[in-house]
Amino acid sequence: MIRALMLATLAGIAGCTTYKLWNAYDSDQDSATVRLSYEYRKFESPQVDERGGIGMARERCTDWGYPNAHRVGEDRQCIDGSNNDCGKWRVIREYRCTK
Repeated sequence: MIRALMLATLAGIAGCTTYKLWNAYDSDQDSATVRLSYEYRKFESPQVDERGGIGMARERCTDWGYPNAHRVGEDRQCIDGSNNDCGKWRVIREYRCTK
């Protein structure tokens, strides 16, 4: 019984896998960039749909007359707390439209 309780506690501390969807965050047609984001809490282990992200970026780029997009960077920002003890994070990924 004690062993089962310890394992359950460790599983809770390790975090749980959560599936996240990309959301439109920002875009700039003049610089041909698209930024997508998702948010997750402190003990979550986020899994995102990579194909969904590039698909969203390509769709926006196509609207602007560009046939493709490629990933150029990613940033993670604390939006609740401090970087040392953050309760909620936002991941922002940037794509550049290409011909």
